[in-house]
Amino acid sequence: MATFVCIHGAFQGGWVWKDTARTLAALGHTALAPTLSGCGHHAHAIMGPGLGLEAFRRDVTSFFALEDLEEAILVAHSYSGLICAAAMAELAPRLAATVYVDALLPLPGRSFAEMAGAPFQAMLAARIRDGWLVNPWDAPMFGVAGDERAQWFLSRLFPFPLAAFTDATAPGETEFPQHRHYVRCTANPNPMLAANAARAEGLGFAMHAIDSGHCPQLTAPVELARVLAAIAATLGGTD
Repeated sequence: MATFVCIHGAFQGGWVWKDTARTLAALGHTALAPTLSGCGHHAHAIMGPGLGLEAFRRDVTSFFALEDLEEAILVAHSYSGLICAAAMAELAPRLAATVYVDALLPLPGRSFAEMAGAPFQAMLAARIRDGWLVNPWDAPMFGVAGDERAQWFLSRLFPFPLAAFTDATAPGETEFPQHRHYVRCTANPNPMLAANAARAEGLGFAMHAIDSGHCPQLTAPVELARVLAAIAATLGGTD
């Protein structure tokens, strides 16, 4: 069966994949969900203003190396699309496929903030604290509804480094593996992510859709796990 490596988005941690990982395990797969530097249970050890896209890239590549992962399926969500793309050149020999879940594809030499445009930049500026951290967005931005569920989710978020949003991506085009997939969350009205999905289709990604807001690993974990398992079933060598 397949091994999935699931990378969380901004402000979160590996915990966000727990329900999806449990369902994948029930289907016979292995799902690993590392937590990036300064996030989740590593928040107490946040490294300072130098923490950004490059450090997160190293988190992912080091995880693959130290866990001796081969023929894995790399799953990126939201912001971590940029991290996984930055790691792609190094990780490509270790990957069976990549799956982008409502995630960003890089534009050469441009930062997240530049790709997102002026409205996002204004929201970002309003949430900066201590000059280098960004306070989490409100629950609706993540597509998490319901007072109790939203409070549970928000209580697990931590500030994210500003540099992660302002660091430029690599100048060249990312070379994605042959087996590349994009999962669009159709209940997410974010126009930037809709544009990313359209761009992914133009780049030859196999397209999938889930009726969910931005965080299906929380709001539709069974449906997401089934999509991931179906992707694994299309690959050789995962039995």
